[in-house]
Amino acid sequence: MPTYSYPVSDKQQARTVTEPRFEPELSGNEHQLYVDFDKVRDTEFASKVFFPFGIDTDTNRLEAPTDDYIKIICSGHLGCGKTTELKRLHSELNDPDRYFSIFLSIEEETEYGSFQPEDLFVWILVKLVEAIEERGIPTGHSDFEALTRQLVTTETIETETKTRRGAEGSAETSGGFNLPGFFKVKGTAKAVLASDNTTARKIREEVKKNPLDIIRKINAALVAMRQAVHEAGQGADILFIIDGSEKLRFEVYEHLFIQNANLLQSLSLNMLIAVPINAYYKIEAVPSQNFSDSLIIPMIKLTGPDSPANRLFKEVIERRIQADLFFEPGVLDECVRYSGGCIRQLLRIVNGVIKKALGKRASLAQAREAIRAEGNSLNQVITSKHIEVLNRGLTTLRASDPEVREMLLQLVLLKYNGHFELNPLLDGIVTLPAAPVTP
Repeated sequence: MPTYSYPVSDKQQARTVTEPRFEPELSGNEHQLYVDFDKVRDTEFASKVFFPFGIDTDTNRLEAPTDDYIKIICSGHLGCGKTTELKRLHSELNDPDRYFSIFLSIEEETEYGSFQPEDLFVWILVKLVEAIEERGIPTGHSDFEALTRQLVTTETIETETKTRRGAEGSAETSGGFNLPGFFKVKGTAKAVLASDNTTARKIREEVKKNPLDIIRKINAALVAMRQAVHEAGQGADILFIIDGSEKLRFEVYEHLFIQNANLLQSLSLNMLIAVPINAYYKIEAVPSQNFSDSLIIPMIKLTGPDSPANRLFKEVIERRIQADLFFEPGVLDECVRYSGGCIRQLLRIVNGVIKKALGKRASLAQAREAIRAEGNSLNQVITSKHIEVLNRGLTTLRASDPEVREMLLQLVLLKYNGHFELNPLLDGIVTLPAAPVTP
């Protein structure tokens, strides 16, 4: 990624750094882009995560591993800052006094187009072995070797894997591939699992054929891993923080968290797993899913140009670009007002205004044209069934309804503290019935 001097003044750089897909690492020169929303966001979210994972709020330590393996699902609107929040939690929990925490981004590290539910269990192993190796923690591999002989056995698969490893074929043994060797050759496991090839299909078939047996063997292998981590002083237990993806097929989440939730529950790992908001409410509607807890990353409510929340949203842009070079007075306030409290939507609006003005100083009229275009684009995803549901009134909506979940995922609807609001981009485009007057 190119290095920028923030806030940028070049119009092409301004266009680039306000693209919603522009995701700085927030390290090195990028750290200055980070805006802390703790003062305007519900700060209880972190506490609600720490408590079930056994973190003592007074000492900030994990005094002893939890009695059960905790599985927490969380969610939030697209663009609400889930990834940033999860990475921050990972940074705080990944500590010798707390957890050996491992962060997995499904969207960044997997081929989400071909991702299958069975892949999650193998990716967990990939990331765990990577983390163990990177931190130089010695551990036995006998249980992993038994597992890999079940997953990777045929000559065709061995040949394919060896070809992918190239000259690094020394990890092969006379008894077949051992799993750590398969994973230690950097990029090999990811290259194999990120494709729809013979090896990936074989592994998926084995997991699907007898998932409880595979999980039992994974759990047996985790015993040695957990002990090694503890003895190395790297953490009292292992924790996975998994950042989900809205780009995965809904059926993947349905398979993992509803139809076969017992498989995740059987895994001897503590996990914090993010899912898209439509999947979250579908999971919540199934009482038998039995996850330890479920949490929504709170939306940020904007209340006016001079409110703390609005000022912080403006700061997100002002840290990236020299706003006064690209916007006339009032333009940035207008962009923030229509963001709906979603940072990604704010970036998309600002980016659209910069493009509308061709990098010159945008007027309020130009900004409103760009915002209207964003609203018209969002309106295209609304179906006649959605309109029918909306016409019943916002107070009648239930997140368990499929159409409501779709509109939450698409940002047609936004949910704040338990109540629904129409995305402000749709103001003047979609007309809703008036709310009933309370006598």
